[in-house]
Amino acid sequence: MKITNTCEQIKNTFHNGFDLSRWRTYAAGISDELPSKCENDAKDYDFEKSVLPTLNAALHDDKIDFVNSNFQAVINTLNEHLCTLFETEPDIHIVLYLGLCNGAGWATSLNGKNTVLLGIEKIIELNWGDERNMRALILHEVGHLWHKMHGKLYLPDFTKRRKGIQQLYQEGVAMVCEHILCGDDDFFHQDKDGWLQWCYANENELKREYLRRLDSKESIQDFFGDWCSYKGHSDTGYFLGSRFVRHLMKTHSLQEIANLSYRTLNKEFSYFANITIEPLSPADYPKCAN
Repeated sequence: MKITNTCEQIKNTFHNGFDLSRWRTYAAGISDELPSKCENDAKDYDFEKSVLPTLNAALHDDKIDFVNSNFQAVINTLNEHLCTLFETEPDIHIVLYLGLCNGAGWATSLNGKNTVLLGIEKIIELNWGDERNMRALILHEVGHLWHKMHGKLYLPDFTKRRKGIQQLYQEGVAMVCEHILCGDDDFFHQDKDGWLQWCYANENELKREYLRRLDSKESIQDFFGDWCSYKGHSDTGYFLGSRFVRHLMKTHSLQEIANLSYRTLNKEFSYFANITIEPLSPADYPKCAN
């Protein structure tokens, strides 16, 4: 496992604020593939309105130092957690960097190596820089890489419905991996202001609405991304995905789930979405982790 922490470079390179030309040089120093990878991913963003303010807001020494300190603490104990899912230390590269609002975490590859990119600007924006949330974020992205290494992360023949099933499946497997690695089946770093309790209380509605949108070929974007929401709650797809994978785990191992076909996943989700689950009573709700 390789670790790259660019916090000091960020502070030295952008002490006068963000500059795209300097960023390209900085990013190329991490990997020659990184500048174009990030810019292609962010090409549909309104840079001046949506990206630049987030970048400049993150470029304060105290914010960067806070994330840096907790990142180091997590990395120092990371192998203790990974051994619960990986038989040997995984061959992955973890990079703490300044992106272009490409995401707080991004499981991808750079120069042919499985890589976790941690965007410090989004981590700061989302207030995920403390040690607990930082650990969960890293373990979630490592969960995606576990899926890639041990199964089928991507479904073939991409259509709108397959995209919706794939995203729920991918995030569900990663969430369950994160829970295994964290040792807490109810930890979601999205859980603030009653988020998890609301998800449990509305689980039946969430899964049926997701299926309805799949059937009617409507967008499922409301369920994913901090900039989107369903009934005022962002990222409910992470909860729903984890519940779907937990449903699959009643009859399959996680290794088997990582290799399921689209046909099976599509059939199983339709079945799962039509099961009425008795909502938890308020006394049984998981306590907010944050």
